[in-house]
Amino acid sequence: MELISVIVPVYNVEKYLPACIESILCQTYSELEIILVNDGSPDKCPEICDEYAKKDSRVKVIHQSNQGLSSARNTGIDNSSGKYIIFVDSDDTIEPTMVEDLYTCVIKYNCSMAACGRKYVFEDGKVVCKVPDNIEKVFSFSDAIREMNTYFYFDMSAWAKIYKRELFDNIRFPVGRLSEDFFIMYKLIALSQKVAYISKPLYNYLQRKSSISRNKNINHDFITAAREQMEFLDKNYPELAIIGHTAYASANLTVLDFYIKNGVDCPREKLNEFRKAVRDNMEYIKSNKYLSKSKRIQFSLFLFSYHIYKLVFSIYRKVIRV
Repeated sequence: MELISVIVPVYNVEKYLPACIESILCQTYSELEIILVNDGSPDKCPEICDEYAKKDSRVKVIHQSNQGLSSARNTGIDNSSGKYIIFVDSDDTIEPTMVEDLYTCVIKYNCSMAACGRKYVFEDGKVVCKVPDNIEKVFSFSDAIREMNTYFYFDMSAWAKIYKRELFDNIRFPVGRLSEDFFIMYKLIALSQKVAYISKPLYNYLQRKSSISRNKNINHDFITAAREQMEFLDKNYPELAIIGHTAYASANLTVLDFYIKNGVDCPREKLNEFRKAVRDNMEYIKSNKYLSKSKRIQFSLFLFSYHIYKLVFSIYRKVIRV
């Protein structure tokens, strides 16, 4: 059995942390190194981490001053000893077989990466799972890039995946950025060249009202990451330019959606920037054969009328919560 490093960045989650750690400790795959990186948490998280380290020799705790999620994950990578790495966010939990199933998948298909399905878990008890749990396949590089930008089977999130440690030899999460996963995921997929996938919902993604993605500070880094991906594909894989340009246009609408769902008025100059990004890439959007009908309607509706777009999106959010 290969040693697998499970990296958990910890900050201000004392309410959720014990359940997260317990879900890792009870994995059916036992050859684990569990790295808890306390990123200067102001609550009882440091004490909780230290207590678990006393209980189980597989738990390794690193305390550092608050530097953000990217830095905490990077610290975990730098101090990992496993041949494989898995990231788990400290307010989420994983199913008992997640590590074993992902490891089995990556070995079976001789891949450097594998991903699994997830459940969206709400604090009111509602659980949403988008994908049937009986799918197993391998995505080629181009299909994997397309998939992570359409968000159906998997996306650019670092969690719910397993990686060969060597993929991170020259890659780290960008410190000081939001959407840090997006900045590196296409690079990891490019190194791996294929991604194995099992749709079993093994990762439980908690939808917290107070999470980073749900506050009043709008995340414009998502657009920056999409632009860097677009430039990367244009330069290295020009045959995939349609994916990069469509994703960049879509990222602008995603950030606009952040404004709407967080109840923040979008400045006119930002609206104009979003419109320009969509219009400048309309030829890619029109010729994009994999783009869903609903996504095409979204682009068209936004260019037609922002006010109608905002109304439709608000209604949609009440029905579909993720």
